[in-house]
Amino acid sequence: MEETKVDDALEAALAQAEAFKVQGNAALKEKNFPEAIRLYTAALGLDPTNAVYLSNRSAAHLSNDSKTKALRDAEACIEAKPDWWKGYIRKGAAEHALGRFDIAQSTYFRGLEKDPGNESLQQAIEDVRKAAEEHSSRLRQENAEREAMRLKKEEEAKAKKEEDDLLASFMNEVEELEDKANTVKKPNTPAQEKPPVDFFTPEFQIKRILQPHYEWINLNPYFVLMLDTDATDEDIKQHYRKLSSMVHPDKCPDPRARDAFEEIKKAHDQMVNEDRRKLVVLTIKNAIAEVEKERRKKLKKFKVSQLPPIEELKEKAVMKAFAEIEHRRRNFEAREATQRRREADQEDELKEKERAVYQHDKDWSQNERREKRMGNWNEFQTDGKKAKTLHSGSGWAPEKRKDGKKFGVVDGDEYKKKWK
Repeated sequence: MEETKVDDALEAALAQAEAFKVQGNAALKEKNFPEAIRLYTAALGLDPTNAVYLSNRSAAHLSNDSKTKALRDAEACIEAKPDWWKGYIRKGAAEHALGRFDIAQSTYFRGLEKDPGNESLQQAIEDVRKAAEEHSSRLRQENAEREAMRLKKEEEAKAKKEEDDLLASFMNEVEELEDKANTVKKPNTPAQEKPPVDFFTPEFQIKRILQPHYEWINLNPYFVLMLDTDATDEDIKQHYRKLSSMVHPDKCPDPRARDAFEEIKKAHDQMVNEDRRKLVVLTIKNAIAEVEKERRKKLKKFKVSQLPPIEELKEKAVMKAFAEIEHRRRNFEAREATQRRREADQEDELKEKERAVYQHDKDWSQNERREKRMGNWNEFQTDGKKAKTLHSGSGWAPEKRKDGKKFGVVDGDEYKKKWK
């Protein structure tokens, strides 16, 4: 009698568990995943090792984005019923969702061993293979982008360091040239009277114009043409004619005459450009104003005799101002050139990638190799051996799935349908 009661109770419990499963299936179909999970859990409370309930709850967890729980239920399903292919497709789907593509593919193949020729497992293998390829491609692209950004930052840091080093080097040279930059000077004259300019000899002018580091010193065209900032157009014209005739290579036998002549011509070309001349004058006046401002501050603490001659400080400040402008210009051009090279390299790399993709697609489709590979897989037989290739008049025809689609045609959300 007692055994009959126990059997009746067990039968009632199992019937209730089955009712919970049916209700869970309905909730899952309606995409009410939390309710489906609750009902499957209730069913498992009455029948804890039922592989169907574990399989269904795994699908519900995965649809509810609980990947780890879905994986645990799938593993319990396999443990409860090792020969059932459904447990393996549930486990593979959870591993796929977790990004464990190689492991998922291995799990699907284990399921295929239990049920050879299973179309759902075959499609799942194709889906996870494609997902793995896309993931690898995305990782390669992200790595390439990170590497490009790293190289860009390194180039920018290197360019800035070179810019700082170059400016520091020039400032050191200016310090060394403080007593040399104007080694050739006009004779001292009373300050109250502006004497006529003495151009001296061609040798004097060549030595003055081509003194050490002249490419930096001669950035100031007023210095090259021996003019003050209040010079008129006529003054500029006269000084240019006088200096250019003195060092003209046809008249002066000195082998450096041509270089000196070119420096004079370059300075004159800047002076005849009205906008350029205004910028030069502004640069000179700003540099001199800074020196005078600094001198007024120092005169509050020191005597005039304790400070360097202000004219020398002005000459040095003007030289630095022009050098800094030229330095920035050169570095800007260098950065522009670097950017153009980088863009050209990126364009070449993009074209090379496009050619590689085109060649890959061409090789893939050549002689219908992809279709043949898929066809050979579809001909896989239940005894684990590859079937003989079928021949016909026009070649083999790829097998169709029950839903009418060709094998290898992947729907992005198809794998979710397989879980349910």
